Amino acid sequence: MKNLLNSPEAAVDDLITGLVSRNASLARVANWSVVVRSGASSSTVKVISGGGSGHEPAHAGYVGDGMLDAAVCGPVFTSPSVDAILAALRAVAPGDEDIIMVVKNYTGDRLNFGLAARQARAEGHRVRTVLVADDVALGEDVGAGRRGLAGTVLVHKVIGAKVRDGATMDQAADAAEELLSGLGTMGVSLGPCNVPGASESSFDLGDADVEWGLGIHGEPGVEQTPGRSARDTAQRLVNTIVADRGLRDEDVLVMVNGLGGLSSLELEVLSGEVLSEVRARGLRPVMGWTGNFLTSLDMPGVSLTVARVSPDMRELLEAPTAAPAWGVPSVIPREPALVHVETPDFFASEAQTGEAGGFPREIHEAVLRAAEVLIDREEELTRADRAVGDGDLGVNLSRGAKAVIDSSEKFETLNGPAAHFTALSALLRNHVGGTSGPLYAVLALGLARGYSDVSAREPGAQLAALKRGFRIAVDDMCHLGGAEEGDSTMMDALIPAARVLNDEKHENSGAAELFRDAMSAAEKGTASTAEYAASKGRSSYVGERSIGTPDPGATAVLLWARAAFGPIVGE
Repeated sequence: MKNLLNSPEAAVDDLITGLVSRNASLARVANWSVVVRSGASSSTVKVISGGGSGHEPAHAGYVGDGMLDAAVCGPVFTSPSVDAILAALRAVAPGDEDIIMVVKNYTGDRLNFGLAARQARAEGHRVRTVLVADDVALGEDVGAGRRGLAGTVLVHKVIGAKVRDGATMDQAADAAEELLSGLGTMGVSLGPCNVPGASESSFDLGDADVEWGLGIHGEPGVEQTPGRSARDTAQRLVNTIVADRGLRDEDVLVMVNGLGGLSSLELEVLSGEVLSEVRARGLRPVMGWTGNFLTSLDMPGVSLTVARVSPDMRELLEAPTAAPAWGVPSVIPREPALVHVETPDFFASEAQTGEAGGFPREIHEAVLRAAEVLIDREEELTRADRAVGDGDLGVNLSRGAKAVIDSSEKFETLNGPAAHFTALSALLRNHVGGTSGPLYAVLALGLARGYSDVSAREPGAQLAALKRGFRIAVDDMCHLGGAEEGDSTMMDALIPAARVLNDEKHENSGAAELFRDAMSAAEKGTASTAEYAASKGRSSYVGERSIGTPDPGATAVLLWARAAFGPIVGE
């Protein structure tokens, strides 16, 4: 696939360099994929947003006075890490400022921003999250909830305008919630997008077909039909949104948003048809935008946003802003600006709090075996994830595994299992993107807690600590991620394994027998995920299409568990 990039791996860094190089009002946080304002803001409320890259001009293009204070740019179609979000927060809110986080309703974004919000509160900030879930195509009964789409851009503008006018955190967030209560979005595409470095397109589509109700990461929508005219397309989009939001006899705004690969001619034709259809439904369009505001790389598609709008809301949306993507001419700086942020060394600080006991070599070697198998099976996991999700699982886990292997010598400086797992947690949350990153970070942190008050010299202490830590980790993962056994996620492998490990009948079992039974339970749980439609996680978006395919997250658990514990059980 052709593209104008230096390399897929450098695409996000190069994107930020280009944006900051031509805009004097923007700066990059050194060593992080974070864009902030180059000048200080006097407001005591800071607005942070972000997500995977590939949606340009979102999110970094909306940084500026009157909109965002910071945008966190994750890898393409992958949510940014917790640490990247914290770097953005520390750059724009070094004191005790209030924070508004604008988060699109994707599991990875919710988890990473949610964990960052917890840390921010621990550091003395008040934090309010505005969750954007404006996708009307999925209905109300989707397990993972409605996805966040182009309505996010309007939320940025409303919150930014309120904050610029001196509103409190709650006043600004409440204004956004008011807008979202009457706002809906639906997308349609004539073809898939092409992710840099990927060997295949994001989904298959016949030459004469279109995909309705798709998300912004290239994931499939809710239905494929033969292509329709602009008029018929506008009618279906408008009718779905208006019915879902209950709009009638009121002023509305209309945003026709290109997904990256649709021509301006087509966007303008569709805009005219949308306005005609809106008026035919008895609505009064008083504000409108047409263009590329939140894209999906080069996808030849469009999303439509319609929302009720009051006079007060119109003033907020019309208020001035310095954000370059909102149409303000850019000013070219002499040199790109950098903001430096102190970042904790998790090997030197976070991880050194563990129980003494020397370097836990057996644990480290098990972790390395798990990392190696995830690297070896990257393509297999990617193919499995592509069948039911956005195809990034193999890449994300492999990236984290490589970071673990590259840091092997640093691990050897740590003292005790608790320190080892604490450092592993920090490493995973920083390098594994998407949904998996925070969940695996919680898994490692739970194991650290299990070992935190155990001396390695006590008889049987290591096994007891592992069992206790695994139970803590699985409970925390369920609480943070919201998935339970039977939801067709990685938890269908982990929960049965944790149950076996902590079953009283195994109290006197040796390690080999215990781990063999735990892995058997995990295998059965993973196999069961192919028998029913997923209600949580990546597979829930495709509904019945997930039946017949074991959940890729659970499959990954089996791969690394077999590698880690194989020598113990004799495999």
